[in-house]
Amino acid sequence: MSSKDAEKKQRKLARLEQLKQAMRSETESMVEQVKSDVETRKNDIQQIVEVINSSGQELDEAFEGEASEAAQTNVTKLKSKNIGMNTDFEFLVDSFEVY
Repeated sequence: MSSKDAEKKQRKLARLEQLKQAMRSETESMVEQVKSDVETRKNDIQQIVEVINSSGQELDEAFEGEASEAAQTNVTKLKSKNIGMNTDFEFLVDSFEVY
């Protein structure tokens, strides 16, 4: 291989490395943005759970007997679903990794 060919190959390799680094940087940036968005949603879910808890306490005080039990059952179901969503979001955030 001539020195011209070797130089040309080196330039191509350097350019490919630059492109690789640029793509990696862009991908990492995108992943970080998505992680941030997911974290925001996770916080939203936590706020929803807090509102559900507060509402459950208010319902418990407002109703008696079977009505109170039914309200608490529904609140517990809502809370469980939202906690499940929160767990899913945590798994999603943990699964983001750029190699």
